[in-house]
Amino acid sequence: MCLLALSAQAGTNLQIYYDFGSLGTACANQRTNRVTTTLELFYPDNWGNTFAFIDLDYNINPNDPKNTPFQGYFEIARCLNFWGNTKAKDLSVQVEYNGGLGLYKDAVGDIRGYGINHAALVGLNYCLHTPDYKNIFNLELLYKYIVDDYNKLANQVPLQFTFVWGCDDFCTAPGLRFSGFLDIWGQRNAEGQSFVMISEPQLWYNVGRWFKCPNLHIGTEIEFSYNFTGNGFMCNPCLGIKWTFD
Repeated sequence: MCLLALSAQAGTNLQIYYDFGSLGTACANQRTNRVTTTLELFYPDNWGNTFAFIDLDYNINPNDPKNTPFQGYFEIARCLNFWGNTKAKDLSVQVEYNGGLGLYKDAVGDIRGYGINHAALVGLNYCLHTPDYKNIFNLELLYKYIVDDYNKLANQVPLQFTFVWGCDDFCTAPGLRFSGFLDIWGQRNAEGQSFVMISEPQLWYNVGRWFKCPNLHIGTEIEFSYNFTGNGFMCNPCLGIKWTFD
């Protein structure tokens, strides 16, 4: 049975990030002065595992009256695996849903909304891991269908490749965890782009281990993307804290 690498253990965690802003050509002026919270959960069972997270983005620019959560995004993935005693035990069938919504200010200052289109995914999930699950490397190949009602544009290449990793005691440093993911898929939109990439490597240190509070972590995340929130490359560094609910 495969364990998703974003979570070191089964359970729930809350991550809070401060976003330092974007470098690149894709929507470079839209990602400054914001905080993001991520509520993430992972639970295995006898038939596989369930992973889900909810992202909320908050605008904290004091000159912008829209000081509310301005974007929400949700993903849930279910891996089905009831052949754990066979040679194919590390191969699972995965089904997934993605979607969200958001707000923005138009040229005259009015607040308007937008949707992050429904996306349904199904495919295969293959996991490589050490016996103690401290080091996990997860490969996914999924068919991705995006429900797109904007000019009725469909997926140009309806596949998504995902690589997820997690390494405890990274570089032999106790309490240091290196994790993250890489998503690559094909998608058409109003600009006609057909290739999208996003990767979010994370580095967490279990600072609470020094004062009997192993739930507390501090760390960083760097968001790399291409054609994700516009045409072009973007690099977005963040600092964060994480609390695990054991």
